[in-house]
Amino acid sequence: MTRIRIAIGSVTYGEKGMTALRARGVPVRMIRMDPRESKNGCAYALEILGGGYTVPGIRQMLHEAHVRYTEIRSDDLPML
Repeated sequence: MTRIRIAIGSVTYGEKGMTALRARGVPVRMIRMDPRESKNGCAYALEILGGGYTVPGIRQMLHEAHVRYTEIRSDDLPML
């Protein structure tokens, strides 16, 4: 399963990002991150688990919705 995490600089942009992605059918949630996980020390991230979404596709959706983020990470998780 693929996990995509989008580091967000503020809760306001996190909510805007969640609204924009959910409007496009993407199952997303906001999580608290350890600030050391992000290059810019962001404390919040949007997280997408599975669903076949790609980083370029998510990046395009956020761009179209004018949502600012600091970085996007993707990794594969073992299936449980």
